[in-house]
Amino acid sequence: MATFVEFISQLHTSKQQAIVWHHQTDDFSTHKALQNYYDGVLEHIDGLVESVSGIYGRPFGYSVQTLKDYQDTEMVIVYFQELYAYVQNQRVALYNETWIQNQIDEVAQLIAETIYLLTLD
Repeated sequence: MATFVEFISQLHTSKQQAIVWHHQTDDFSTHKALQNYYDGVLEHIDGLVESVSGIYGRPFGYSVQTLKDYQDTEMVIVYFQELYAYVQNQRVALYNETWIQNQIDEVAQLIAETIYLLTLD
């Protein structure tokens, strides 16, 4: 199971990946869905890290995975479906306080919304 730092690192990677694909796609709805995601997830990451740090201390040891180039919207949808599964699977190993889990719910909701928006033409 992921540590909190690994979990946050995965979210940071998703933000950076969304920015790269946002710049590479020529599909307007994909472009806007990705912008919506990276704008939103940054706020969620910041709130989650700051509130958890108040109780458990500041996280250290972040990493960002290698980013991929855009191929098509389908690959982006699959990426976000896998990210959603990651968030849902890894959250159980994180802090159990409901206020922390509620913040993770907001991240999951944003990912689900992004998947939906990516299906619009």
